[in-house]
Amino acid sequence: MSQSGMVAIEITAATVKRGDQLVVGGRPYTVCDMSALAGGGKLLHFTSGETFHMGCFTILWASRHISQLPGFLAPHPRRYAGARRR
Repeated sequence: MSQSGMVAIEITAATVKRGDQLVVGGRPYTVCDMSALAGGGKLLHFTSGETFHMGCFTILWASRHISQLPGFLAPHPRRYAGARRR
């Protein structure tokens, strides 16, 4: 399993994280920062410099690195990986 793998997950204003990659209006954006808004929403700041107001009831799909998911355990290198035949 690679640490750089991505999975698609549903996100809300309560679960969005920095580094999430989402598509809004057919364009991909990566969340670099966010600000809390009154009523439970968030103002997402993207690496492109654009912003997006995500309401508290908005549900979007995002790509997230597997290593950012709860309960993820990084794979341990094989003990004898160097001794394996090629």
